[in-house]
Amino acid sequence: MIYLDNSATTPLCVGAREKIEEAMDRFGNPSSLHFAGNDGATLKNEARDVLYRALDARKDRFSLIFTSGGTEANNLAIFGAARAKRYKNPKILVSDSEHPSILEPCARLAEEGFKVVKISTRGGMLDEEEFLSEIDGNTVLVSVMTVNNETGAVYGESIKKLFESAHRINPKVICHTDAVQAFLKIPLSPRLTGADMITVSSHKVHGPKGCGALLVSREILKKKALLPVVCGGGQEEGYRSGTENTLGIAGFGGAVHENMKTFENDMKKVAELRTYLLCRLPKEVSVNLPAVPAPHILSITLPNIKSQTALNFFSGKKICVSSGSACSSNGGHRSYVLRAFGLDDFQADSTLRISLSKENTKEELDTFLEALREGINQLVRFKSV
Repeated sequence: MIYLDNSATTPLCVGAREKIEEAMDRFGNPSSLHFAGNDGATLKNEARDVLYRALDARKDRFSLIFTSGGTEANNLAIFGAARAKRYKNPKILVSDSEHPSILEPCARLAEEGFKVVKISTRGGMLDEEEFLSEIDGNTVLVSVMTVNNETGAVYGESIKKLFESAHRINPKVICHTDAVQAFLKIPLSPRLTGADMITVSSHKVHGPKGCGALLVSREILKKKALLPVVCGGGQEEGYRSGTENTLGIAGFGGAVHENMKTFENDMKKVAELRTYLLCRLPKEVSVNLPAVPAPHILSITLPNIKSQTALNFFSGKKICVSSGSACSSNGGHRSYVLRAFGLDDFQADSTLRISLSKENTKEELDTFLEALREGINQLVRFKSV
């Protein structure tokens, strides 16, 4: 198998497997007060410490809340901040290319009376002028992703400046970034993003599925500006109740610990692989290049070949690529992200995402390129109506 869909999920690394195996033998409930519970709590705290280091975040300034994944962390950030207090004419700003786990909660809040404004991201560039014109005293929450999951556009270089401007215009505004596709792919920290809350996910960094985290400024918690979405026994400082997923948390920490040690070299290798692929694509293929690209994602549009047809073709050759976010690709809808980028429906319906990891090789890319050329020559074409 040649796996080129690492933005959907990644294979478990050795460090994650080892920590999961360790956690399987230390099965005590981390909330229990006996020694077995303490063993589980120790694993959880070790993983938390690793994530603090990876995010370059201080414990006295930020809290790290473990969740069931990036989607729950995003829901906690959006619903938790929006519903924490009673607002008059509240407004939320998001980019028009956010993940569904941001846009769907915002749609619910719009039904409750929140004004939700979507900022344009044409060509993978956040419209800074539009953003600044929308920030006002009624803005309670801003959420802009650090790296787009479909195009690989890096918004991180813009959001620090914009988040700082948002705080200056309205000191009460809360700024959040979905950094699921940025974590351990590009440098990431509260200092580099200017964010009050940051979402990360385990299975995007060679950890297990079913675990994520929300990094939250303690200033927000002191002001009681975040409400829990899951209520119960009061785990995770009361912000995410429920018996902790010790296996997932331990595996998450193990994956992060392993990847931190080789982060710079890994990302250099991935960037080189992306460049290698980019320089060898057939001339018939169009590349959707954002102004600032992430090192691991490449979006390409095929010549009059439906993406689903191409996916089936590659899958038959044991090559895994995707047509966009795995969270929404089963819905049968054309990508709003690609339309926001500037593609028309015909182009969006012919676009593939190749996403790389440190485990990929040039030989694998050569095999993919050979299959791509074969597919362009053989696959049934369709005409725009």
